Amino acid sequence: MKELAPSVAKNLDALEVKINDSLTEINRIREACILVKTGQELEDLESKIIQATDKLAGALLGQKVQNSIMNPGLKEEGSKLTKVFPKNTKNQGPRDIDIQPSRGESFTVSSTYISQKGKCRKKKSARVFILSWCYWVFMIAAPRS
Repeated sequence: MKELAPSVAKNLDALEVKINDSLTEINRIREACILVKTGQELEDLESKIIQATDKLAGALLGQKVQNSIMNPGLKEEGSKLTKVFPKNTKNQGPRDIDIQPSRGESFTVSSTYISQKGKCRKKKSARVFILSWCYWVFMIAAPRS
């Protein structure tokens, strides 16, 4: 089996820790002897449960997304897509991506970053410098009325 990249293994380990912490917190809430007597106590209990389940949802979602990214079939589809792309692309290597789901905490996954190959930026910046220099020369040398 292919060994995982350090950032991918680190992300998966962090997500596994979050999942275990969330499950522990949910079990603690479930096993606690909590008597609800007022509306405020009910709201507090509800918010604790929502926070714990949101943490669990975010961590589970992150784990599933990272596993999907590592799937060889998905990688093959991605390489086919870049080959059909009309412009040249460049593989920038693995990058960490932060994702904020609609519910739950944000999580980080590691994925290959592919960008479009562009023209050399040095030529463009040199052209801008020359144009701005010419502008200032003409402004100074221009006759004033």
